[in-house]
Amino acid sequence: MLIIFMVSVVFGSAQNQLVLLKRGTVIARFNEGETMKFKMKDNSLQEGVVLQFTDVSVITLGDTIEFASIDKINVKGHRKPTTLNKVGTLLMIAGIGYFVIDQVNTLFFVEGQSGIDENVVKASVALTAVGAGFRYIRSPYQKLRGISLRKVGPESRYYKYD
Repeated sequence: MLIIFMVSVVFGSAQNQLVLLKRGTVIARFNEGETMKFKMKDNSLQEGVVLQFTDVSVITLGDTIEFASIDKINVKGHRKPTTLNKVGTLLMIAGIGYFVIDQVNTLFFVEGQSGIDENVVKASVALTAVGAGFRYIRSPYQKLRGISLRKVGPESRYYKYD
């Protein structure tokens, strides 16, 4: 029983990861067992559950995909938000907050004023729409030009324990 536990600990901690690196910064990280989607250089789409990462390819449940044949990788949910995404979130919060604060001010603090101010609505909708554009309009695919794909193990400085 103890031998089985020790073997499972060794195999559990030795799971490789695939990282996308740009100038030494990790853009996205994938683990074995996840589903990955690729756009190939011949404009076909490939998708599969990753069984293993090698130094030059990704071995999926039904195919082996070489790094050299990949044009783009779907990194949705695997990369950090950019500064533009964060600014978009702040603009959305500001737009909604501006409208809510104006309504609270109109209802409780200003006498003789009622209804919704048209100028506040225009500004609020504009802030929220621009913020939503910054926040949500982003391609889920990452081009691999200028980016290196690397298989990393627990001994690498790019490895991340979850």
